[in-house]
Amino acid sequence: MYSTEGQTASRPAAAGLGLRSFSGLLQEKETVIGAAVTIGNTLCAQITARAGFDWVLIDMEHAPVSAREASSLVQAVVAASAGQCVPIIRAPSHGVEWIKWALDSGAAGVIIPMVTSARECEDIIQRAVYPPRGQRSFGPFLAPYADIDPASDVPKYLRERAKDLAIVPMIESLQGVQNAEAILKVPGVTACFVGPYDLRQSMGLPGGDGEEPAYIEALQTILEAGKKHHVVIGTVAGTEASSRRKVEMGFRFLLTGQEPNFLAAGARSAFQQCQRGVSSARTSNL
Repeated sequence: MYSTEGQTASRPAAAGLGLRSFSGLLQEKETVIGAAVTIGNTLCAQITARAGFDWVLIDMEHAPVSAREASSLVQAVVAASAGQCVPIIRAPSHGVEWIKWALDSGAAGVIIPMVTSARECEDIIQRAVYPPRGQRSFGPFLAPYADIDPASDVPKYLRERAKDLAIVPMIESLQGVQNAEAILKVPGVTACFVGPYDLRQSMGLPGGDGEEPAYIEALQTILEAGKKHHVVIGTVAGTEASSRRKVEMGFRFLLTGQEPNFLAAGARSAFQQCQRGVSSARTSNL
């Protein structure tokens, strides 16, 4: 018989709580913890959504996830978590087609990589918001199926979800840091995500984290711009020490890891536990 240990979701029952928005989540919790979904498998997405994470980043930038798969993943996350884990799609670029497909899936918002200027940010807002503020093309016909309400339809999506979408530019270059205040000043920006790996590469630094003065100064520049313009800032924090450090600095939402790493770590842990038991049995028989 297979063990069910560790398979029970830690999330409390969500009866009557309704569908969360990302902005609502940020208002509700001091620190928001998320994970990336990259495999493109709905079961992996469901398991991740039920683990207790507040939000998931469905990654179309660095994972081979198609628009069709992304829509299915959004629906899987919402269904598995009863609407309490918020799905955000990271588009592969600023293109209108990517933003349109991501939002038409019913996702709670989009994260857009490599934003370097206020003009780029304004163009993103235009593509993500319906008129009169923006120029988003109409067609959210899959969006109602990313709702826990069985009676949800397009009018409900327009009335509720579409008015509270999260639009999250990524600052992950020196140019973006230099223009951080102008980027975060653009009306319509919900939050900002700092991509540490690309930022450090643009600074000639290795890896995804560090305490180099120039790097810390760059992070503080973004955090100060966010505080000035009331924009919440998030970043990667994959360890306990990193999570503590980032929260102490002022980051409000974190991305911990991705499901291939979770699978590898869980498999390794299970193997090592069994291996220890076998070794213990052999020792006791000597």
